[in-house]
Amino acid sequence: MSSPRPIRTKLLRILVLPLVSMVALWGVIAYSSVQEIADISRTQDRWQAIGAPVLQLVYELQRERLASAQARRGTAVDRTLAQQRQLTDDRVERLREVIGSVGQQNQDDDTPTQVRTLLSAMDSLQTLRQAADRGTLSPPLRITEAYNRLIDDANRQLNEGDALSSVSSYRAVRGMTAYSATAEYLGRENAILTSTLVRRSMSPTDRAAFVAAMTGRRIAMANAGRDVGPDLRDQYENLVASIPYKRLVEVEDRLFNWDTNGSPPVEADLWKSDADILSRTIVRDTQNELFWSEEARQADKVAAYWRIGLILGIGLLAVIASILLSYRFGLSLINELKRVQRSAAELAERRLPRLVERLRKGDDVDPATEAPELESAGTAEVERVVEAFSAVQRTAVEAAVDQARLRKGVGQVFLNLAWRNQALLHRQLTLLDIMERRVEEPGILEDLFRLDHLTTRMRRHAENLVILSDSTPARRWRDPVSVFDVVRSAVLEVEEYTRVVVPPMPQAPPLLGVAVADVIHLIAELVENACVFSPPDTTVYVRGMTAANGFALEVEDRGLGLSQAILDDLNAKLADPPEFDLVESDRLGLFVVARLASRHGIKVSLRRSPYDGTTAIVLLPTTLLATPDGQKGAAGPDLTDTATWDATGSTDVPATVARQVRALTTSSPSAPRALSAPDASGAPAPANGNGGPGVNGAPPRNGAPDEAGASSGGHVIPEVPVQPTGPTRRTPSDWFLAVPRPTPGPAPAPAPPAPSSAQPVQPVQPVQPPVTASPAAPGPASSASSAGVTGRPNPSFRPSTEEDDVDGLPVRVRQANMAPQLRRSRAAERREISTRSPEELFTIMSSMQRGWQQGRGEAEQK
Repeated sequence: MSSPRPIRTKLLRILVLPLVSMVALWGVIAYSSVQEIADISRTQDRWQAIGAPVLQLVYELQRERLASAQARRGTAVDRTLAQQRQLTDDRVERLREVIGSVGQQNQDDDTPTQVRTLLSAMDSLQTLRQAADRGTLSPPLRITEAYNRLIDDANRQLNEGDALSSVSSYRAVRGMTAYSATAEYLGRENAILTSTLVRRSMSPTDRAAFVAAMTGRRIAMANAGRDVGPDLRDQYENLVASIPYKRLVEVEDRLFNWDTNGSPPVEADLWKSDADILSRTIVRDTQNELFWSEEARQADKVAAYWRIGLILGIGLLAVIASILLSYRFGLSLINELKRVQRSAAELAERRLPRLVERLRKGDDVDPATEAPELESAGTAEVERVVEAFSAVQRTAVEAAVDQARLRKGVGQVFLNLAWRNQALLHRQLTLLDIMERRVEEPGILEDLFRLDHLTTRMRRHAENLVILSDSTPARRWRDPVSVFDVVRSAVLEVEEYTRVVVPPMPQAPPLLGVAVADVIHLIAELVENACVFSPPDTTVYVRGMTAANGFALEVEDRGLGLSQAILDDLNAKLADPPEFDLVESDRLGLFVVARLASRHGIKVSLRRSPYDGTTAIVLLPTTLLATPDGQKGAAGPDLTDTATWDATGSTDVPATVARQVRALTTSSPSAPRALSAPDASGAPAPANGNGGPGVNGAPPRNGAPDEAGASSGGHVIPEVPVQPTGPTRRTPSDWFLAVPRPTPGPAPAPAPPAPSSAQPVQPVQPVQPPVTASPAAPGPASSASSAGVTGRPNPSFRPSTEEDDVDGLPVRVRQANMAPQLRRSRAAERREISTRSPEELFTIMSSMQRGWQQGRGEAEQK
């Protein structure tokens, strides 16, 4: 598809037709003026080349005719006639030369051909002369008539040349031609009358020829009087009023009335003098008129040059002005449209994004200030476009502001709901803590522990709303906390904490208290997703290591993993957190992790693990790490002294720790020595050391401290395992939706009874998952051994000593601190582990089959 043509092309199409029309009209006018100059020049050139020589030839032929009429027949040619004949021959030769040169210069001109006809007639002049000299032409009137024919041929060339003159001077030229013709008719009269005077008789034929010549002269004189121009008018009137002319008219009248008897009633000398004077005067006036006509033609030629120059100049200026004005008008229109385009581009690319960014930051925005009116245009149509665009701009800004206000209001509603939920959850955790201290029955205590844990997860989900509302959760720490304690606290907020392995981190630095709550939340989200999107019989590892620019944590699962495209998309969102969109509310975990990481400058990235699962790498920058007091991170002050709850109803430390401390101090006086409590700014160590495999102890109950706070710096040991007894419903953050969820296995069998107090208990090591012939979920024994789950303190066991400490934490002995009613024998434990009912096997195989089908379905969709 071809691109649309610019408006310049359309404007050119609009302007090209009138512009071409104007140029064509200008060309026609210029051509007419040039043609006029060419006609004048051609007429002038032809007259100078042909007219003047022909006129001179006519004049010489008239004189030769008169001389021939005066000569006597049969005698030798007198000297005067011979000289005149020579002059006539010179004029003929001159005319021949001119005709030859003109014919060579103008091949398409027909004038030389007509003149050549005259020259052909001039060839008979010698024959005429010879006949006149021998007297063979008789009567003498025939000689005069022969010369008359030659002169008529010459005058015909002059009369036809009138058409070569300009239309404006045609009448004057015609008057001049008639005035010049009077000399010819007068010459005929003079020749006839002179011939009769020589013979002293006039025949009726001579008289008729004389009268015809007289009549032609008078008609020509009348025509000349009507048509002569102003320059020749004075000469004409002077000639008519002269005495010779009047005497000539009287002689003509007498001869017209004479009956031809006797000698003509004319005085020969007076007639000859008057005729000669009048002939010379007419010829002189004719030549002067021709000279004036030449000057007039030259003046007309110059005027024509000026006129054509003016026309060409004005036309050219008009064309150039039209082009320039058209270009300027088109350019102004294009500039106006470009200004509107730049305004639209600036609104779309700069102002609106900057406005949205300001609105996201919570700045107050005035739509009138952010959407100013555009500059008015000089064209009505463009002005209407500007007004419409200004309205669109104002509407867009107002819509953006309204949407921001709406999102702010919705966020505030979510924030208020989250604060209220946290207040209720705090009260619920406090109530659960009171109930846990009052209840001694194992079944009820186990349910209370499970309810306590679910409440802790609900508190974290409520904090998600606080974080998505660009607020800070109420849990706060003032002092640094070891990263290792932070990781263990995060693991304890996950439902399947028993599957998580946290190896020791001897080089873990302290984390600033301002970031403890957010880092706990961030790691808890990553660990929970790792647990949810991996098979229930696999292990999730959380490792820590020192990096050049901080401290790195790796959360690795062994699930189905993610495709590279999904990983790239998730990493891009983690690196640059997008604006929270309600349409993508199923990815709350992604937004929460991205917000928390962006808030503290933490780098979070995802990649495929060597086990085809997903590894999340969290790099804590050095700006969040505090200088440790010793080689190891300080555990912190007593939690009971620093646990606080702000006005919104949230505690600044995990309440589970305080309750565990109180449970430990009230359960039994012979309980082993408790862990040193972390400071108020750090995440506490798990209750019994490990929050899963690799964490030395059982999972604590997450709750909130009571108003009085805890009274001991130790950790409580849960009285029952928190491992669920049946399939549990997972509630992930749902931002790894591209990975099929593994189906949870069957619930573990009930824990076996505890061994007798006489049986010695050895220190337990982290137990590897049992290897069996068929896949099976870990039993209570493995869960207890891997998670280190124990009960309340048992007076029959010795308390731990300094030599039992590992990395500053007491070494726990399996079931050493568990309540007697919760202990199980190893034989019963082994029997329950090795015995599976058909229903359990069916459940395991169905789970595996559903997982395979779901994985194949998603692979086919890709």
